[in-house]
Amino acid sequence: MRALSFAALAMWCTLAGCRGGDSESPPVHLIHNMDTQEKVKAYRADTSGVFANGRGMQAPPEGTVAMGHLEEDDLYYRGVDDKGEPSKLFPSQLKNPDNSIPEALALRGENRFGVYCAPCHGLEGDGKGPVASRGLEVPPANLHDEFRKTMPVGKIYSAIYNGVNNGNMASYASQIPVKDRWAIVAYICKLQQVPCENRKIIVIDPNEVSVAKGEQLYKARACVTCHTTDGSKLVGPSFKGLWGKTEATSAGNVVVDAAYVKESISNPTAKVVNGFPPAMPPQVLPAAEVDSIILYLQTLK
Repeated sequence: MRALSFAALAMWCTLAGCRGGDSESPPVHLIHNMDTQEKVKAYRADTSGVFANGRGMQAPPEGTVAMGHLEEDDLYYRGVDDKGEPSKLFPSQLKNPDNSIPEALALRGENRFGVYCAPCHGLEGDGKGPVASRGLEVPPANLHDEFRKTMPVGKIYSAIYNGVNNGNMASYASQIPVKDRWAIVAYICKLQQVPCENRKIIVIDPNEVSVAKGEQLYKARACVTCHTTDGSKLVGPSFKGLWGKTEATSAGNVVVDAAYVKESISNPTAKVVNGFPPAMPPQVLPAAEVDSIILYLQTLK
Protein backbone atom coordinates (compact mmCIF):
# COMPACT_ATOMS: atom_id res chain seq x y z
CA MET A 1 0.00 0.00 0.00
CA ARG A 2 2.85 2.36 0.87
CA ALA A 3 4.58 1.60 -2.46
CA LEU A 4 1.37 2.30 -4.36
CA SER A 5 0.94 5.67 -2.64
CA PHE A 6 4.56 6.58 -3.41
CA ALA A 7 4.09 5.67 -7.07
CA ALA A 8 0.93 7.81 -7.31
CA LEU A 9 2.73 10.77 -5.73
CA ALA A 10 5.66 10.41 -8.13
CA MET A 11 3.30 10.30 -11.12
CA TRP A 12 1.46 13.43 -9.92
CA CYS A 13 4.74 15.33 -9.52
CA THR A 14 5.85 14.24 -12.99
CA LEU A 15 2.61 15.40 -14.60
CA ALA A 16 2.67 18.73 -12.72
CA GLY A 17 6.24 19.32 -13.82
CA CYS A 18 5.29 18.95 -17.47
CA ARG A 19 3.74 22.44 -17.47
CA GLY A 20 7.18 23.96 -16.94
CA GLY A 21 8.04 27.68 -17.24
CA ASP A 22 9.26 29.94 -20.03
CA SER A 23 11.66 28.14 -22.31
CA GLU A 24 12.98 28.31 -25.87
CA SER A 25 12.43 24.56 -26.17
CA PRO A 26 8.96 23.14 -26.92
CA PRO A 27 7.23 21.94 -23.74
CA VAL A 28 6.29 18.32 -23.18
CA HIS A 29 2.53 17.75 -23.43
CA LEU A 30 1.09 14.39 -22.58
CA ILE A 31 -2.28 15.62 -23.87
CA HIS A 32 -2.11 17.89 -26.89
CA ASN A 33 -4.40 20.86 -26.48
CA MET A 34 -4.88 24.41 -27.69
CA ASP A 35 -1.38 25.37 -26.49
CA THR A 36 0.18 23.52 -29.41
CA GLN A 37 -1.78 25.09 -32.26
CA GLU A 38 -0.12 27.40 -34.76
CA LYS A 39 -1.00 30.97 -33.81
CA VAL A 40 0.45 34.40 -33.16
CA LYS A 41 0.36 35.65 -29.57
CA ALA A 42 0.01 39.31 -28.61
CA TYR A 43 3.32 41.09 -27.95
CA ARG A 44 5.26 38.10 -29.36
CA ALA A 45 7.34 37.96 -32.52
CA ASP A 46 5.62 36.68 -35.66
CA THR A 47 7.42 33.54 -36.81
CA SER A 48 4.95 32.68 -39.57
CA GLY A 49 6.39 35.13 -42.05
CA VAL A 50 2.95 36.63 -42.73
CA PHE A 51 3.96 40.14 -41.59
CA ALA A 52 7.03 41.79 -43.08
CA ASN A 53 7.89 43.67 -39.86
CA GLY A 54 7.89 40.45 -37.81
CA ARG A 55 5.45 41.78 -35.19
CA GLY A 56 2.64 39.72 -33.75
CA MET A 57 0.36 42.76 -33.30
CA GLN A 58 -0.39 45.11 -36.18
CA ALA A 59 -1.94 48.57 -36.29
CA PRO A 60 -5.34 48.54 -38.01
CA PRO A 61 -5.33 49.75 -41.65
CA GLU A 62 -5.58 53.54 -41.89
CA GLY A 63 -9.14 54.81 -42.07
CA THR A 64 -10.76 51.67 -40.69
CA VAL A 65 -12.97 51.45 -37.61
CA ALA A 66 -13.46 48.27 -35.60
CA MET A 67 -16.96 46.80 -35.85
CA GLY A 68 -19.23 48.33 -33.24
CA HIS A 69 -16.89 51.29 -32.60
CA LEU A 70 -17.95 53.82 -35.24
CA GLU A 71 -19.59 55.97 -32.53
CA GLU A 72 -21.48 58.09 -35.06
CA ASP A 73 -24.20 59.09 -32.57
CA ASP A 74 -22.78 62.39 -31.29
CA LEU A 75 -25.45 62.83 -28.63
CA TYR A 76 -24.88 59.41 -27.09
CA TYR A 77 -21.08 59.26 -27.32
CA ARG A 78 -20.13 62.93 -26.96
CA GLY A 79 -23.14 64.65 -25.43
CA VAL A 80 -23.56 67.23 -28.22
CA ASP A 81 -26.41 68.07 -30.59
CA ASP A 82 -26.27 68.39 -34.38
CA LYS A 83 -24.76 71.89 -34.01
CA GLY A 84 -21.97 70.65 -31.76
CA GLU A 85 -23.49 72.35 -28.70
CA PRO A 86 -24.08 70.56 -25.34
CA SER A 87 -27.30 68.60 -25.76
CA LYS A 88 -30.42 69.56 -23.83
CA LEU A 89 -31.85 66.11 -24.52
CA PHE A 90 -31.11 62.79 -22.84
CA PRO A 91 -30.26 59.95 -25.29
CA SER A 92 -33.49 58.37 -26.48
CA GLN A 93 -32.04 54.84 -26.49
CA LEU A 94 -31.66 55.02 -22.70
CA LYS A 95 -35.18 56.26 -21.95
CA ASN A 96 -38.42 54.38 -21.30
CA PRO A 97 -41.10 54.21 -24.03
CA ASP A 98 -42.95 57.04 -22.24
CA ASN A 99 -39.80 59.23 -22.55
CA SER A 100 -38.98 58.99 -18.83
CA ILE A 101 -35.55 57.98 -17.52
CA PRO A 102 -35.48 54.46 -16.03
CA GLU A 103 -35.09 54.28 -12.27
CA ALA A 104 -32.64 51.41 -12.75
CA LEU A 105 -30.36 53.74 -14.75
CA ALA A 106 -30.36 56.36 -12.00
CA LEU A 107 -29.64 53.65 -9.41
CA ARG A 108 -26.67 52.50 -11.47
CA GLY A 109 -25.60 56.13 -11.65
CA GLU A 110 -25.81 56.45 -7.88
CA ASN A 111 -23.47 53.49 -7.55
CA ARG A 112 -20.96 54.84 -10.08
CA PHE A 113 -21.21 58.37 -8.61
CA GLY A 114 -20.22 56.89 -5.25
CA VAL A 115 -17.17 55.26 -6.82
CA TYR A 116 -15.86 58.00 -9.11
CA CYS A 117 -17.44 61.34 -8.12
CA ALA A 118 -18.14 61.28 -4.38
CA PRO A 119 -14.44 61.28 -3.32
CA CYS A 120 -14.28 64.92 -4.47
CA HIS A 121 -17.89 66.09 -4.86
CA GLY A 122 -19.23 64.28 -1.77
CA LEU A 123 -22.07 61.80 -1.57
CA GLU A 124 -24.53 64.71 -1.44
CA GLY A 125 -22.88 66.47 -4.37
CA ASP A 126 -22.00 69.49 -2.22
CA GLY A 127 -18.29 69.53 -3.11
CA LYS A 128 -17.24 68.32 0.35
CA GLY A 129 -15.90 64.85 -0.37
CA PRO A 130 -13.05 63.28 1.62
CA VAL A 131 -10.44 64.20 -1.00
CA ALA A 132 -11.62 67.82 -1.03
CA SER A 133 -11.45 67.97 2.76
CA ARG A 134 -7.71 67.28 2.59
CA GLY A 135 -7.21 70.49 0.66
CA LEU A 136 -7.29 70.80 -3.12
CA GLU A 137 -5.93 73.91 -4.81
CA VAL A 138 -9.19 74.22 -6.76
CA PRO A 139 -12.18 73.01 -4.71
CA PRO A 140 -14.66 70.63 -6.42
CA ALA A 141 -17.90 72.12 -7.67
CA ASN A 142 -21.03 72.15 -5.56
CA LEU A 143 -23.52 70.44 -7.87
CA HIS A 144 -26.40 72.19 -6.12
CA ASP A 145 -25.43 75.75 -7.01
CA GLU A 146 -27.62 77.71 -9.41
CA PHE A 147 -25.34 77.38 -12.42
CA ARG A 148 -24.88 73.59 -12.19
CA LYS A 149 -28.61 73.05 -11.73
CA THR A 150 -29.24 74.86 -15.02
CA MET A 151 -26.57 72.99 -16.99
CA PRO A 152 -27.86 71.04 -19.99
CA VAL A 153 -27.32 67.29 -19.61
CA GLY A 154 -24.74 67.33 -22.41
CA LYS A 155 -22.61 69.74 -20.39
CA ILE A 156 -22.65 67.42 -17.37
CA TYR A 157 -21.78 64.48 -19.62
CA SER A 158 -18.93 66.52 -21.15
CA ALA A 159 -17.43 67.10 -17.71
CA ILE A 160 -17.12 63.32 -17.29
CA TYR A 161 -16.05 62.68 -20.88
CA ASN A 162 -13.63 65.59 -21.45
CA GLY A 163 -12.72 66.79 -17.97
CA VAL A 164 -13.14 70.34 -16.68
CA ASN A 165 -11.16 73.55 -16.63
CA ASN A 166 -8.02 72.45 -18.46
CA GLY A 167 -7.51 69.35 -16.35
CA ASN A 168 -8.45 70.60 -12.88
CA MET A 169 -10.88 67.70 -13.13
CA ALA A 170 -9.42 65.07 -15.43
CA SER A 171 -11.38 63.12 -18.03
CA TYR A 172 -12.93 59.89 -16.78
CA ALA A 173 -13.61 58.56 -20.29
CA SER A 174 -11.15 55.68 -19.88
CA GLN A 175 -12.59 54.59 -16.52
CA ILE A 176 -16.33 55.04 -17.09
CA PRO A 177 -18.14 53.42 -20.06
CA VAL A 178 -20.56 55.53 -22.10
CA LYS A 179 -23.76 54.12 -20.60
CA ASP A 180 -22.42 54.56 -17.06
CA ARG A 181 -21.58 58.20 -17.83
CA TRP A 182 -25.20 58.82 -18.74
CA ALA A 183 -26.28 56.87 -15.65
CA ILE A 184 -24.25 59.29 -13.52
CA VAL A 185 -25.88 62.23 -15.34
CA ALA A 186 -29.31 60.74 -14.58
CA TYR A 187 -28.40 60.42 -10.89
CA ILE A 188 -27.04 63.98 -10.70
CA CYS A 189 -30.35 65.26 -12.09
CA LYS A 190 -32.14 63.26 -9.40
CA LEU A 191 -29.74 64.57 -6.74
CA GLN A 192 -30.34 68.15 -7.87
CA GLN A 193 -34.10 67.53 -8.01
CA VAL A 194 -34.14 69.10 -11.47
CA PRO A 195 -35.34 67.19 -14.56
CA CYS A 196 -32.64 66.14 -17.01
CA GLU A 197 -34.60 67.75 -19.84
CA ASN A 198 -36.58 70.99 -20.08
CA ARG A 199 -34.12 72.69 -17.75
CA LYS A 200 -34.07 76.47 -17.43
CA ILE A 201 -30.82 77.01 -19.31
CA ILE A 202 -28.81 80.20 -18.73
CA VAL A 203 -28.48 81.87 -22.14
CA ILE A 204 -25.70 84.44 -22.51
CA ASP A 205 -25.78 86.88 -25.45
CA PRO A 206 -22.30 86.65 -27.02
CA ASN A 207 -22.34 90.29 -28.15
CA GLU A 208 -23.76 91.95 -25.04
CA VAL A 209 -21.42 93.86 -22.71
CA SER A 210 -23.02 94.59 -19.34
CA VAL A 211 -22.75 94.20 -15.58
CA ALA A 212 -25.57 91.64 -15.62
CA LYS A 213 -23.74 89.53 -18.18
CA GLY A 214 -20.54 89.81 -16.11
CA GLU A 215 -22.39 88.45 -13.08
CA GLN A 216 -23.72 85.56 -15.19
CA LEU A 217 -20.21 84.79 -16.44
CA TYR A 218 -18.83 84.91 -12.90
CA LYS A 219 -20.97 81.82 -12.26
CA ALA A 220 -20.89 80.25 -15.73
CA ARG A 221 -17.10 80.45 -16.06
CA ALA A 222 -16.65 79.00 -12.55
CA CYS A 223 -15.01 82.14 -11.10
CA VAL A 224 -17.24 81.51 -8.08
CA THR A 225 -15.34 78.30 -7.39
CA CYS A 226 -12.15 80.12 -6.40
CA HIS A 227 -13.10 83.78 -5.83
CA THR A 228 -15.78 84.99 -3.41
CA THR A 229 -17.64 88.29 -3.50
CA ASP A 230 -17.99 88.70 0.28
CA GLY A 231 -14.36 89.14 1.30
CA SER A 232 -13.77 85.55 2.46
CA LYS A 233 -10.72 83.67 1.20
CA LEU A 234 -10.77 80.69 -1.14
CA VAL A 235 -8.14 79.53 -3.63
CA GLY A 236 -7.84 83.04 -5.04
CA PRO A 237 -8.39 86.51 -3.58
CA SER A 238 -11.94 87.72 -3.05
CA PHE A 239 -13.37 90.07 -5.67
CA LYS A 240 -14.95 92.26 -3.00
CA GLY A 241 -13.28 95.67 -2.99
CA LEU A 242 -10.51 94.40 -5.25
CA TRP A 243 -10.95 96.91 -8.06
CA GLY A 244 -8.42 99.75 -7.95
CA LYS A 245 -6.42 98.24 -5.07
CA THR A 246 -2.65 97.81 -5.18
CA GLU A 247 -1.79 94.15 -4.64
CA ALA A 248 1.61 92.62 -3.89
CA THR A 249 2.24 89.94 -6.51
CA SER A 250 4.96 87.56 -7.63
CA ALA A 251 6.04 90.26 -10.11
CA GLY A 252 5.85 93.21 -7.70
CA ASN A 253 3.07 95.62 -6.78
CA VAL A 254 0.22 95.82 -9.29
CA VAL A 255 -2.90 98.00 -9.49
CA VAL A 256 -6.02 95.91 -10.16
CA ASP A 257 -7.36 97.51 -13.32
CA ALA A 258 -8.67 96.37 -16.72
CA ALA A 259 -5.19 95.57 -18.05
CA TYR A 260 -4.36 93.41 -15.00
CA VAL A 261 -7.66 91.52 -15.15
CA LYS A 262 -7.21 90.78 -18.86
CA GLU A 263 -3.67 89.53 -18.25
CA SER A 264 -4.80 87.45 -15.26
CA ILE A 265 -7.41 85.70 -17.42
CA SER A 266 -5.13 84.86 -20.34
CA ASN A 267 -1.88 84.37 -18.36
CA PRO A 268 -2.82 83.78 -14.70
CA THR A 269 0.66 82.87 -13.47
CA ALA A 270 2.30 86.09 -14.71
CA LYS A 271 1.45 88.08 -11.57
CA VAL A 272 0.05 85.91 -8.78
CA VAL A 273 -1.16 87.73 -5.69
CA ASN A 274 1.09 86.90 -2.74
CA GLY A 275 -0.30 84.26 -0.39
CA PHE A 276 -2.22 82.42 -3.11
CA PRO A 277 -1.17 79.43 -5.22
CA PRO A 278 -0.71 79.68 -9.03
CA ALA A 279 -3.69 77.36 -9.48
CA MET A 280 -5.74 79.10 -12.16
CA PRO A 281 -5.35 77.71 -15.71
CA PRO A 282 -5.22 80.10 -18.70
CA GLN A 283 -8.60 81.04 -20.17
CA VAL A 284 -9.45 82.10 -23.72
CA LEU A 285 -12.60 84.25 -23.54
CA PRO A 286 -14.27 86.48 -26.14
CA ALA A 287 -13.56 90.19 -25.70
CA ALA A 288 -17.23 90.91 -24.86
CA GLU A 289 -17.12 88.40 -22.00
CA VAL A 290 -13.91 89.86 -20.56
CA ASP A 291 -15.32 93.40 -20.75
CA SER A 292 -18.50 92.28 -18.98
CA ILE A 293 -16.53 90.59 -16.19
CA ILE A 294 -14.52 93.80 -15.74
CA LEU A 295 -17.71 95.83 -15.42
CA TYR A 296 -19.04 93.40 -12.80
CA LEU A 297 -15.83 93.46 -10.76
CA GLN A 298 -16.04 97.25 -10.55
CA THR A 299 -19.41 96.98 -8.76
CA LEU A 300 -18.10 94.75 -5.95
CA LYS A 301 -17.27 97.47 -3.42
